[in-house]
Amino acid sequence: MGMKVKTKEAGFTGNLQTVSLSDLFQLVSMAGKTGMLLISQDNQKREIYFMKGNIIYATSSGSEDELLGTLLLRRRKILKSELKRALSLQKLTPKRLGTTLMEMRALTKEELTECLRYQIEEIIYNLFGWNSGEFIFYEGKLPPTDQITTQFNTMNVIMEGSRRIDEWIQIKQTLPADDVGLQRVKHPKMKSDTVIMTVNEIQLYPFIDGERTVAELLQVSPLSEFSTRKALYNLITSGLVKAGEKKIKKQRVSDEKILLDVIIKLYSHSYQTIERMSSQKLGLGAKSILKRCFEVQKSFNPILVSLESSENFLDFHHLESSANKIPRPIRFHQLMNGLNDLLFEFLRAVSRSLGKNLTKQVISQIKKETAQVIAEQRWIAKEYGLEEELLKILKQSQRC
Repeated sequence: MGMKVKTKEAGFTGNLQTVSLSDLFQLVSMAGKTGMLLISQDNQKREIYFMKGNIIYATSSGSEDELLGTLLLRRRKILKSELKRALSLQKLTPKRLGTTLMEMRALTKEELTECLRYQIEEIIYNLFGWNSGEFIFYEGKLPPTDQITTQFNTMNVIMEGSRRIDEWIQIKQTLPADDVGLQRVKHPKMKSDTVIMTVNEIQLYPFIDGERTVAELLQVSPLSEFSTRKALYNLITSGLVKAGEKKIKKQRVSDEKILLDVIIKLYSHSYQTIERMSSQKLGLGAKSILKRCFEVQKSFNPILVSLESSENFLDFHHLESSANKIPRPIRFHQLMNGLNDLLFEFLRAVSRSLGKNLTKQVISQIKKETAQVIAEQRWIAKEYGLEEELLKILKQSQRC
């Protein structure tokens, strides 16, 4: 291999400018070594752990919990609320993030292991793009005993890493600049009536909206950086996606704006369904009953005051601006509390006035009418647990 590797008590050291990563991995694999390979470049560090020549774990700059949390969110395995809770619990215990999430039953061991493998792959394969950096191998050093590990055949990793380097050059030449949005081609020219897409391309396709740039797609994609870029490359070369003609000028709608829009749609549909179906049985008396509930609830939940209307049943046009006046850390909590309390009281009033059978019909109709809203923004509904919140209130109201 012609390598220049210095040996020392801790193991051996060198530089990626004189020893390629492929050669370095091959040396560790063929020698069947057990230990940790530390590779550093500027302020970046990567730790690769080996057991008898095979890779069992990897971390980046010692921030494995941060990387894992981000990865779990991107792959829609956990909710943001679950991650926040797990991070809070971590302050009280030395346990790792994955262990904490399993104990919370937010994640199974199988799901955690799958995501860890994905995380390790992303760390290692990104290393193949490094042309410089110092390395040192520490004989016998292993990950912490409470760390879940896996196993990769190092020679297979070398082959895959080398293949990706070759593909990377072609991909970079095809993808547009980072300030250009990507959009779907409405009427692609296809050789046949059948469109064949890989699983990765199917996962990424819904995020391509004409506004997101490559950089922005990398942030929201459930795939690794390489897999995202490769999927984009394939979609472009197959004629299903193209670069926008103009640079992106308008600011992208934030996740918080989308979240508020979805919440407003969910609860406005729910309230209107209750008002419509109860009015069919009680006439104008239905609005009087519901308005009494509203008057009581707005005294406990000031956010509901913005729904007052002199003409219609409820007016949602000012809810968003009222919500934005609430401090961000408690905004979502106060908004959901108010809307859920009002929904619960409305359903309880219907049950008292019209009986449980009609209440069941109303609840069934609410589920039908809100299903489409959830389906349109499935990712944000799942991330913030909106569907679970709504179903919980509907279920609670049936017990009254």
